[in-house]
Amino acid sequence: MNWPVADVFVVRTKTALYPGHLGPTLPRAPLTTHDNTAMKRPSSTRCIWRELVPAWGSLLVVCAVTLKAQSIPGAVLAKNEPHHHLVYEDASIRVLRVRVPAHDTTLLHEHDPDYFWVALGNSTVINARIGSPDATIASKDLSIHYSVGPFAHVARNPSDVPFDNITVELLEPQKNVRNLCEESLAGKPVDCSTTSGAASEFFTGGTEHTAFATDRLRVSMVALAPGAALRPTTRARGAWVIALDTADVSSLATVGAGKWRGGTFRAVAGKPWSVSNRSRTALRVVTVVEVSPQDRSSRQ
Repeated sequence: MNWPVADVFVVRTKTALYPGHLGPTLPRAPLTTHDNTAMKRPSSTRCIWRELVPAWGSLLVVCAVTLKAQSIPGAVLAKNEPHHHLVYEDASIRVLRVRVPAHDTTLLHEHDPDYFWVALGNSTVINARIGSPDATIASKDLSIHYSVGPFAHVARNPSDVPFDNITVELLEPQKNVRNLCEESLAGKPVDCSTTSGAASEFFTGGTEHTAFATDRLRVSMVALAPGAALRPTTRARGAWVIALDTADVSSLATVGAGKWRGGTFRAVAGKPWSVSNRSRTALRVVTVVEVSPQDRSSRQ
């Protein structure tokens, strides 16, 4: 990972360290610049200790501020908000399982990238977004919603039941976001004509309800009957399969590279895989499929 250099600090320390040591955080000692001016401690830093000095000596430290610190004053990143529980993350997506108890309120938190969320149960939530009037959102069970970042908001649950959802932050830029068989992007038209009633382009073994697509991804809800096995077609690229409940993982057997992490299975492109429903009842999963360049051009 590359960190942009923020500054060179002179730090007083009791511990002599060796050249090139990678420190996890800044020391607790006060920070000063080269002209002894006090400097505010960055909120998220990593430091490389550049030279060996005697104990109690001055230590030359080059520090780098991470790029993904929060950018909206007063807001915490969503992954650090206490109601949001980080269960899976890679270079492309971050999965958070969210629970806001009845009559509870989240902290002001920031969603930096675009994200989508899946309602787990019928729910009503008040979305208090900075710079906008409060909005009441009524969601049906298993509905999929898309939000464009960055923004900060507070979620208030006015109901007598918990507000549960799966939030999936999309860490790569998304373009040409469009609804398919669901109004995931609020206020935009739905175009179900190319996917409704047709066999899935990317999977066999499940019944796919496509929600939305971007130039990079296609997101769907897939139902698996008892004994059914979800497998990729020849057109399938890399994919993520997300269980609606982490308890479902015990009934969803996987074959191929990868394993369940936090209720998410990463299916690598070009390698065979399957997810089988070993339970006696139908189970649903969320699928996120990488769209190839050829698929993108065919949808322009």
